[in-house]
Amino acid sequence: MRIVRIDIYRFSLPFVTPVKVGGETLQEREGLLVVLTDDENRLGYGEIAPLPGFDVSTLDRCLRDVPSLENSLNYATLQYDLFQLPAPLLGITDVDAASSWTGHTLFGVESALLGLYLQKKNTEGRTTIGPPPDEPLRIPVNGLFIPNLTADNLERQFRDLEKDGAKTFKIKVGRHPAEEEIRQIRRLVEKLGSGISLRLDGNRNLAPEAYRRYFEALHDLPVEYVEEPLPEDVLERAANVPWPLALDESLAGFLDPEEPSLSRLNPAVRAVILKPGPLNGLHAMARAVRSAEEAGLRTTLSSAFNTGLTLAVLGLFSRLAGLPPETAHGLDTLRYLVGDVLLPSPTISKGMLEIPNGLLSGDYSLNKSCIREKVL
Repeated sequence: MRIVRIDIYRFSLPFVTPVKVGGETLQEREGLLVVLTDDENRLGYGEIAPLPGFDVSTLDRCLRDVPSLENSLNYATLQYDLFQLPAPLLGITDVDAASSWTGHTLFGVESALLGLYLQKKNTEGRTTIGPPPDEPLRIPVNGLFIPNLTADNLERQFRDLEKDGAKTFKIKVGRHPAEEEIRQIRRLVEKLGSGISLRLDGNRNLAPEAYRRYFEALHDLPVEYVEEPLPEDVLERAANVPWPLALDESLAGFLDPEEPSLSRLNPAVRAVILKPGPLNGLHAMARAVRSAEEAGLRTTLSSAFNTGLTLAVLGLFSRLAGLPPETAHGLDTLRYLVGDVLLPSPTISKGMLEIPNGLLSGDYSLNKSCIREKVL
């Protein structure tokens, strides 16, 4: 079997309201959509979308990979039976030029290859990760709580979180006075009752003394881990607080993007958050998951305001990579975008990301209204 066509589109989706990331205010989510067609007319889609303010790579840098994609992937042989998640290009095809592509480009191409593979196996009745044909694939997600000094906004968040049905909550800290955030976190726990768990996210905003204060005030609560609480230059001091430490933004600085070894991380690190891009595609993310398991670390997947296409890919990846099915992932981000690149889109219901079965079988369509131009 072969790839008989490759198309690349530039897409743009407005944010519902402007989003601030790393000091940049973003009005829209931009990226590239890769579409691979095999000789049985199956279509595989992938998203290449560095996030300004977060990623080192840029969309312009990824665009420079396009000529290589065209030269390397057109009429490339596809060997679906050789699929291996930790293998470059998932073992499905062999392209030497792939080593020069950015991690985001690799993620997009490997997402498209994964889509082709799953459709092939679905046709043969050999897909084992999917639900029955009439049901979506359901992946637990965490809710997001941002302490707020406006009473109306705070009460609205409580109502929305209760209605959404999540049992795990990511909580942004370090934006307002510590005592007020502590009060609101306790109120959140009182509102939502027992059986929930918390993930605090400091975005490197806390001083070591402030971090200690949060622990003293909240140590009796069910905190899974605290993500990036301190600035990078004093991050090692996070080990002085007994909460499990999680790495997100700084993780790429500690790992080889092709052969990530998590056993070398500071012993205080007990969890890692993986996003598209910093590692070399899905295959390197699979290697990181395996390395994390060997090191006894928890792995959570997270979106960088990606489209529903990538949310679906990450949800499928969580099952293929063998992550515990009860793990809640940071995949409830489509609500921040006006529209999606593929229809139907994943949805959130009762704390679950619901991935339509059509995204396994190929029964979906491109939302042409979000396409800005055809690049290839």
